[in-house]
Amino acid sequence: MSIISTRFNPNNREIQTILSESTSDSTSVDIEEVVETNLLSKLISNIRTASKDGFGTKARNIGSTMQVGDVVVPLCGNIEKRQSLAQIGLYAGVEYIICDIQEGSGKEGERLVDERIATVKPAYPLREHLERDDWPISLSVDKVPLWLPKATYEAGTAIGTLALAGTYLATALVISTFVRIVVVPSESMEPALMPRDVVLVTRSVLTRPKVNDVVFFNPPRELDEAIANSKIGRAAAKEAEEAKQAGGDSSNNKITIASTKGKQFIKRVVGVPRDRVGVSNSFPYVAICNNDESDCTYRVDRTGAYSRPDVFADESWNRVQPTIQFGNEVVDNSQTLKPGEYFVAGDNGARSVDSRVWGPLKAKYIFGTAKFIIFPINHFGPIQPGPFTMEDTLDTSKIIQ
Repeated sequence: MSIISTRFNPNNREIQTILSESTSDSTSVDIEEVVETNLLSKLISNIRTASKDGFGTKARNIGSTMQVGDVVVPLCGNIEKRQSLAQIGLYAGVEYIICDIQEGSGKEGERLVDERIATVKPAYPLREHLERDDWPISLSVDKVPLWLPKATYEAGTAIGTLALAGTYLATALVISTFVRIVVVPSESMEPALMPRDVVLVTRSVLTRPKVNDVVFFNPPRELDEAIANSKIGRAAAKEAEEAKQAGGDSSNNKITIASTKGKQFIKRVVGVPRDRVGVSNSFPYVAICNNDESDCTYRVDRTGAYSRPDVFADESWNRVQPTIQFGNEVVDNSQTLKPGEYFVAGDNGARSVDSRVWGPLKAKYIFGTAKFIIFPINHFGPIQPGPFTMEDTLDTSKIIQ
């Protein structure tokens, strides 16, 4: 039997000299810049090395070729085996320095001696509860499924971390693009949605809003026009004009209009494209007629009258078409909604400014639909349907033709 043994001497003068020379360098280069450059260069070098050796469990096993002085990382996927290795002082994923290698060949009595024995110790101090008094330890190289060079392990860890971070960022981007958590801001959707209820809104990409859906949308241009043309809007504009003519500061006006910029709204869909929509006594309705329109039934949204109907035009509460006229603007008097138009209203009509006041909502303003209440817990569950009824007749005495 022959045993070939090579030992690593940590007191080697040559190594000490190299360390001494490297730490005594008095160059004036900025330390932080050198560190950043070295880290990047080291990462690139490690990736190049790993690209040849492979990554992770598919990397080249250097158990049969590692030498004294090499820094290696043992890996093991089997939990039970990892635990048994940890009991003797070898932790998977920790860097170890090779202190001694013994190559065995031949026979010792009746036993074949061909195991490669490595004596190793951690390359850096570990946490106190992992430290051991019996380092360095010796074990058969074959007991560890995979030995990796330090460069290959670091490159794989860096790429894995970047991939994981990219996955998280991509997931966050998808969620923010297609899903939103929205807090209900007002009483306009009571009793289905109460103020400060938290709802889950999903983007309308593959599906279009349907009747009874609750939609989350940005304020349309028509809403600002309706507010500007309301009694309060006209009074505020008049006061501002008088202040301007008097050379005063309009910021001190008594009448102010809240801006809709940056705000979003939640309403229920009453009518969808091609529906025949109108408003009767503050109730939005959809007329469902046969081909010759001799017989019609009406799907009525019993939302209720607005608390201050005098603020907006009379035709907001009674008309036979979905559109509404602002000032001298000429509008389409068609009784049906066009493609991409929706008629929306709040369940609590007394507190809701909606399509009754500003007309159809265009699809481009809609982010998505709200299906579930997720908070508070006592409100958790699907959003309840709206106050719709089917009626054979409609009170048309106040409807503006």
